[in-house]
Amino acid sequence: MRIILPRTYCDEAECLRDPIFFFAGPILGGGDWQRKCFDEIGKHLINFTAVIPCKYGSDHDLMVYKVSGDEGRYSRQTLWERRYLRIAATNKNGCLIFWLPCESKDNPRQDGSPYARDTYGELGEWRGRMMQDPKLHIVIGAEVGFRGLSQIQANFNDALQREFCIYTSLQETVRAAVNIVSR
Repeated sequence: MRIILPRTYCDEAECLRDPIFFFAGPILGGGDWQRKCFDEIGKHLINFTAVIPCKYGSDHDLMVYKVSGDEGRYSRQTLWERRYLRIAATNKNGCLIFWLPCESKDNPRQDGSPYARDTYGELGEWRGRMMQDPKLHIVIGAEVGFRGLSQIQANFNDALQREFCIYTSLQETVRAAVNIVSR
């Protein structure tokens, strides 16, 4: 089990040594769902790489799995994210996992920006990419009550011209992602 954190460059062949998953979804105000997702994948796979766009402190327990690499290659986190989103979604042993948790009542987003702002844009971008390439490896799951979920569902159904499955638990979402990389 390994994790790649923001701005760390890992050679693509090395990244794909094991199944690779990119964890996309709200960070600020979403709780540490990434830790839960990592643990859930670990119930199914012994060896895998998780790309997690969180800036963990050195005391976070996932830091023991951190891959070392070139930390100065990307001037912005967005450039780093785009690379690993592509790697996860386009390779046979990769999967882009969107998890959409409801905003935390105990620790909501507090920087003045709307909750999940960037996630909505990423969902739209990848929906458009799926229209062009239906073979992309993407799974989406959402907590019941996630704001705008019915519109997200309708947009995917309409754009892809089929009923697109959005899972209702993190466990189901992870199971679907693991099934994709295990084919």
